[in-house]
Amino acid sequence: MIPRIQKERLQQQLKGNKLILLTGPKHVGKMMMLEEVIVENNWTKSHFNCDDKKIRKSLEDRSSLIKITTEFLVLEEAQYLGNLQEILEDVLSGEVQSTTIVCCSFMPKVDEILLEALRLEGLEVTVFAPSFYESAKYFGLPEEEKLLEERLIYGNYPRVLVDIEHAELTLRELIQEVIFTNLGANDRINKEDKMMRMLQILAFRVGDAVSYNEVAEKVGLDNETVERYIDLLVDAFILIRLPSYHTGQRYELKKSQVIYFADNGIRNALISNFNPTFLRNDMNELWRNYVISERIKWIRMNQLDKKIYFWKTHTYQQMDFLELDESSFRAYKTDWEKRKKIKVPTAFSQAYPEAKTSILNRSTYWTFLTSKK
Repeated sequence: MIPRIQKERLQQQLKGNKLILLTGPKHVGKMMMLEEVIVENNWTKSHFNCDDKKIRKSLEDRSSLIKITTEFLVLEEAQYLGNLQEILEDVLSGEVQSTTIVCCSFMPKVDEILLEALRLEGLEVTVFAPSFYESAKYFGLPEEEKLLEERLIYGNYPRVLVDIEHAELTLRELIQEVIFTNLGANDRINKEDKMMRMLQILAFRVGDAVSYNEVAEKVGLDNETVERYIDLLVDAFILIRLPSYHTGQRYELKKSQVIYFADNGIRNALISNFNPTFLRNDMNELWRNYVISERIKWIRMNQLDKKIYFWKTHTYQQMDFLELDESSFRAYKTDWEKRKKIKVPTAFSQAYPEAKTSILNRSTYWTFLTSKK
């Protein structure tokens, strides 16, 4: 398994805190990483997989957790617990003695103030499919560069990386399990065929401003259902949503969003297109999804204090990715063809002369994907 950069941080946080939130998509190695940390430190644990209905039923009586005396309490797939908020309150009040690791492949429905407090204290550890940095460190940068086109098509899920021959089947199974089976059980996904069409439309329009009304009309759903489905998929770490940046300049989009997929392989599986790059007509979409999703993963993994957006006008001028913090304002356009000259929109340069602009192509993306600045 590719070594994960989150492992050291998880280990440090487990040594001095009573509650850790371990989040990220299914099948990216969260539990394996946690198990490695616990075994290497010879810690004792009690483990409950809350995906099991019998386990969930047994945990309705919270007194069973209060009696646990192991060093660590692991609640796997804890988002399914109806009384998770009460359990967390027992942990924070000291009634549950064990350090508790709440592992979720879907953002749990608990108090937002508590979630924000955990994030501010660095107590949420998010694990995604292996990042560019992790893969390059494991395989070597020259080899990872050779594998770039493979990554654009099949993505980075661990099961895909170790068995590329069966990648298509693996990705289709992931879609069925993660998107339909797991969400449908508790979140009223009762129109799977229309949800699939919605995802396919989003997959074809990666990086474009999304109109919920337009998507709803094409798939036969109402706006509220489309928005709810997208919210669920963002909470399940499948989709990434970027808001539009605006400061009142003329023609700027103000309430629009763009949608990206957290993994290219999932995107390609949804549209059943695993053709090699020389046969594709969507390379700019693939490239844009890859570099932007990888950068967002890197920001979240390293808890960088960044605000992220896209920028577009009603006259179709666009910057694909904006990244702002207290000291810098960076803006990027993406293009697969490294020899092609790309111009930054004049309207953007005039409105935001303080922004440092760059083009992300195959010659310039390395630093973008690994910079902590």
